[in-house]
Amino acid sequence: MKQAPKISLIMSVYNGEDYLSEAIESVLNQTFTDFELIVINDCSTDKTSEILKHFEDIDKRVKV
Repeated sequence: MKQAPKISLIMSVYNGEDYLSEAIESVLNQTFTDFELIVINDCSTDKTSEILKHFEDIDKRVKV
């Protein structure tokens, strides 16, 4: 049986395309790796959704 991650991080974003990739990469590059990153998109109208989909596709720890 798969064990749940030790830590759940929650990030909310609204129209954050300018800084979103940098923020997510900062979390993913930590030395501690047993976590999930839950990102809440608050109805963004920019490219936030596309950026989130990209990270969700490349890293299983990212949940949108």
